[in-house]
Amino acid sequence: MRFLHTSDWHVGKTLKTRSRVDEHAAVLKEILDIAKHEKVDAALVTGDLFDSAAPPPDAERLVYDFFSDLCGLRIPAVIIGGNHDHPRRLGAIREILSRLDIHVRPEPARPDSGGIITINRDSETAIIAALPFVTAGKISDAAALMSPEAGRFQDYAERIGAMIDVLSQSFSAHTINLFLAHLFVDNSITCGSERDIHVAKPYAVSAQRFPSTAHYVALGHLHRPQEIAAPAPAYYAGSVLQLDFGEQGQQKRVVIIDAHPGKPATIASIPLTAGRTLRSIAGSLEELESQAGAFGDDLLRVTIRLEQPIPGIADRIREILPNALHISIELPRQPGPDESTTNAGADPNQLFGAFYRHEYASDPPEDVARLFSELYEEQVDASN
Repeated sequence: MRFLHTSDWHVGKTLKTRSRVDEHAAVLKEILDIAKHEKVDAALVTGDLFDSAAPPPDAERLVYDFFSDLCGLRIPAVIIGGNHDHPRRLGAIREILSRLDIHVRPEPARPDSGGIITINRDSETAIIAALPFVTAGKISDAAALMSPEAGRFQDYAERIGAMIDVLSQSFSAHTINLFLAHLFVDNSITCGSERDIHVAKPYAVSAQRFPSTAHYVALGHLHRPQEIAAPAPAYYAGSVLQLDFGEQGQQKRVVIIDAHPGKPATIASIPLTAGRTLRSIAGSLEELESQAGAFGDDLLRVTIRLEQPIPGIADRIREILPNALHISIELPRQPGPDESTTNAGADPNQLFGAFYRHEYASDPPEDVARLFSELYEEQVDASN
């Protein structure tokens, strides 16, 4: 059987208030086209379909239109909840989607209560174990629900490991065995666009807890595409778009898995090209003007190097580079205020002038200096 692994769509996400709905529409169509062209038998979606627990209607339309189209191609799918997805919101449409052969698992479940999904194609059977994201606050209940053995551990990672053990007991030598999980594997590489709290202790799980009996471990949560050293082939598919500037330079992808009972899986990546490139650039005003045509449709983070502040420079940069989403100004490092102006008893107006020159590389404007003097005098009078 052939499977397509995709993850971390984050539909509904904006970047510096810029909507990316058109990019998400294009990349989901690209994934659908790949699934059709590659003649996959099932799609594996390992969490974070949406960027927020309450996605906007346009985001929900894009996601559910995708699965409707997938159903039209007669391709089943297994979806697990991620840390950005609302479990009850996904659970609300679980039964409806199951009628389309789209199997949603928003929260962990025992093997006999939905934690194991079986897909049959011709003479082969795939056993798919599903482990959605679990918060540290819910791990105790989730582990106890899975089994009394899993519930006796105290450590988050140990409880997750015990849940993995319970789910993978359904694997056999005569089936295709796949494990889906949305979690943080210890020593994997983050890119700063994930939620910090969910990619640190206590959420780090050892890759050695994954079952050696799996043909493939499909991972979601981290946005950088990467292979994990584990007892079975384990991969983060990564996000489908460069979601933040911490992801610039990453080639986004889907993973194609060919697996048969009793044989090692064959794994390949297919690049995704529909999303816009994120790029950080820096230079003087003249340099940026001369390079303005070189960045195409890329979304930009711009650092402009100035000798001194220039009023309205951000607006000028946006005229030159309409796709500049973030603009920062780099000024020469100024020496600290003179020692003579920092001694106790120094004139407050001189101290303010020295501070302003240190921060902004110019004398304070006359009206600003006058306002400081007036505020200072009011404070002195109020304290007498």
